Amino acid sequence: MLSLAQAFIARPKLLMIDELSLGLAPTVVEQLVQIVPAIHAAGTAIILVEQSVSTSLRLAERAVFMEKGEIRFSGATAELLERRDLVRSVFLHGAASAASAGSGAPGGSTEARSPEAQRERASVLEAKPVVLEVCEITKRYGGLAAVADVSFSLHEGEILGLIGPNGAGKTTILDLVSGFQDLNAGQVLLDGEDVTGLAPHARARRGLGRSFQSAILWPSLTVAEAIATGCEPEVAVRAALPAFFRLPVVSDSEADIAARVDELIDLLGLGDYRDKFVGELSTGTRRVVDVGVQLASRPFVLMLDEPSSGIAQRETEALGPLLRSVQAELDCSLLVIEHDMTLLSGLADRLVALDAGEVIAVGTPADVLAHPAVVESYLGRGWGEREVPAGPP
Repeated sequence: MLSLAQAFIARPKLLMIDELSLGLAPTVVEQLVQIVPAIHAAGTAIILVEQSVSTSLRLAERAVFMEKGEIRFSGATAELLERRDLVRSVFLHGAASAASAGSGAPGGSTEARSPEAQRERASVLEAKPVVLEVCEITKRYGGLAAVADVSFSLHEGEILGLIGPNGAGKTTILDLVSGFQDLNAGQVLLDGEDVTGLAPHARARRGLGRSFQSAILWPSLTVAEAIATGCEPEVAVRAALPAFFRLPVVSDSEADIAARVDELIDLLGLGDYRDKFVGELSTGTRRVVDVGVQLASRPFVLMLDEPSSGIAQRETEALGPLLRSVQAELDCSLLVIEHDMTLLSGLADRLVALDAGEVIAVGTPADVLAHPAVVESYLGRGWGEREVPAGPP
């Protein structure tokens, strides 16, 4: 609301709003839905970029509907409402089609697996030890429950996806699990240990890695230096005096870190960028470096927040196989938030769907993305009544 006020002070003829509902609770979005038409009624034309179909269609008179950089529909919103096949295909069909495209290898590839293969792999993973358990966690802001009694478990070797519309509580859950926000209720267990009261760095020391949407790194460091920074927990000698005299124990420690950096650069395909400054990299490459920094500390649980956000389509297509390779090579478990359903459905073994801070479905990608409550959470009331189409419109 403050951001809108700042933009409107200049009395613009055209106001462009990027992701009105991003990160906001439904009650706040409802207030903004009342404010934006008032701004428009005062004579300002508005272009709204919005992932929430229900929000954007309530506000817009005309819609330009895009997928993968191409316009799929342009016209009155009333006409778009009649194209349920198109709307579902863009938001949910990628996952649905991926589920029916065939069977793929569980590691090193994001080729789609059939629903039966998904369920078989999920049952195998559920028999493995639990490495991360979230038990009825709750986070309130005043009287608003951003996360309400959410529970799920991540198993050894599993890739678990968190999905949900803007404001569902996904990033808040990662903040709570990693310790960047305090819980109002519930527990977080890491490899059976209660880490609820520990600070973020203490959880990281115990094997919990976490990336952020913004992928903020050190722009003046090279890629190799940035990844080496993530190896800090493995530094054998921290005192300045032994380093000054170049004692053998210091040299050995530095050699071990250099070898670890080389290993991760090779694994992540960053050889061409090794000596480039982080500030020179594209968004996609910077996100890969961010993953490398997290992996340098050898986490056995790695949480990724929107790894494909803001990157080009070609980089997105390469990201899925890369993350599968990372999971297989380093034997860690992944918890991934992602809006790209095609990417996530080919990557994840199970999905946890959230809406308004609550879990509404848990299961394989094929089962969760066909769940009526999940369809309605993305597209609005009434959209979950029909079966999701099995192929392109």
